[in-house]
Parts: sequence; C-alpha cells; structure tokens
Amino acid sequence: MKTKLFLSAAAALFLVSCSESVPKYPTSHELIVNSTDALVQTQQGTLSGYIEDGIYTYKGIKYADAKRFEAPTDPQPWEGIQTALYYGDQCYQSPRQTWKDDCEAFLYQWDDGTQSDDCQYLNVWTSGINDGKKRPVMVWLHGGGYAMGASSELPFYDGANLAKKGVVLVSINHRLNSLGFLDLSDYGEKYKCSGNVGVMDMIKAMEWVNKNIANFGGDPDNVTIFGQSGGGGKVCTLLQTPAAAGLFHKAINQSGVLGMKDNDNSAALADEM
Repeated sequence: MKTKLFLSAAAALFLVSCSESVPKYPTSHELIVNSTDALVQTQQGTLSGYIEDGIYTYKGIKYADAKRFEAPTDPQPWEGIQTALYYGDQCYQSPRQTWKDDCEAFLYQWDDGTQSDDCQYLNVWTSGINDGKKRPVMVWLHGGGYAMGASSELPFYDGANLAKKGVVLVSINHRLNSLGFLDLSDYGEKYKCSGNVGVMDMIKAMEWVNKNIANFGGDPDNVTIFGQSGGGGKVCTLLQTPAAAGLFHKAINQSGVLGMKDNDNSAALADEM
C-alpha cells in the first residue's frame, strides 16, 4: 500500500509539473551597479548606490562622526564620488545568545555584521531620486533593548518592499549599551553627554534625513519614525526629546517600552565599572 501511494503521489507530481496551469513565477531580476545611474548629492558629497528591481538603494551612509563617549558631530565632507553599496559597522555588543539555539537561528537568520566604535551609519531605499517628488519618509529604529541590534541584523529589515509601495525607507545604526548610555560626566567635561550619546546619534540621523532626504525623493516635512521592542522604546524617547522636535511628524510604537535609567542609576553603574 505504501508503495502504491508513493507511486501515485509521484505520478501526480509529474503531471502537475507538466501542466500549463501551474503558476509561473517571475524569474527576472535586474541589478544595476555603475557610477552614473544612482548618483545623489548630499551636503557632504556625492553618493553612488545601486538599483535593484527598480529600487534605488544606498547602504552605509555616514550621518555623523563621534569619539567614544562623546557627542556626535556632522560627518566630514568628501571629494569625488563615494560608494554606498553595503551596510556600515554596528555598535560593539555582546554575542547574540540565540545563535546557541539552532532552530531560532534558522528562523530569524540573524546577521551580527561587523562591529566598531564607528557605527553612525544609515541606509536608504527609494523608488526615485532627484525627481522633485515628495514621498512619505519612514525611519526604522531597530530593536534590541538599547543594548544590541542593528539596521541590518534581520532579512526583513530590508526596506525594498516599503519603497515599492511609495515610501522612502531609512534605517539607522547608533551607539548602544554602555557605549551609548553610560554616564561618565563625573570623569571629565568631554564626557558630559556620555549618558545620552545613543539618543544624540539618533537625533543626528534625523537631522541628516531632514537636510538630505529630498534628493532621495522624500518629503522632509512628512517623516514617520517607527520601531519595535527596544526600537519602540526609542520612539517614545524621541517623542519626549526637545532636540528632536520638528525632525519627525508621526510616530509608531510597536511593542515598545521606555526603559531608560535615571542619572543617579547611570552614574552609579559607571562607578561600579
């Protein structure tokens, strides 16, 4: 009986595979990478991205410079054309425990990327550039509880699908954990902002969006921030941050909590370290 069932199933599969009624999925894929078709001018210089299935993509754009534990500053300008083809570094962080679970690692396909202090990078996906159109802009704040994560850590953080729906999608990396939120103000004037430089990075990224997104086909007066878990918490934080006022106009908090420490707790943690 098992043999008969197996043969019947095999025959049915063969017939289906030969039938003209089997849906045919598109197999074409267009990728354009050159020095002319995806050029965008920013305040720092000219960027060259790539076009994939009609979506202009720019990865690893530097939106700020910063020394460890110090406030971010505007990035340095450059001459000529700078490529923006792959994600920039993410903040130093502990190894992800989920890699120890084979099933969970397979399910999520985490990408820990490369890590460094030089982590102030963002990415842009858009359906058109330099065309004067005012597409709505959405800025994604990744999860990870303020301690880990990155804009490139999960496959579904890719912004192409939203860009195909007419959105200009921006995602960002910023400082996390003790590198972004450790209060060292008692240890010198240059560290006076150390307990909040992670949020200051986010604001610098929003300032970059405000100044440059029009050339990527986006509307700087129609910006939505959104994030999940720790990213939702960051949304709440920016809603309460005066320096972020006017840099975004709508907010979506997806399963997020605030979760920030007060100054005394952060200073006490610095003493313990």
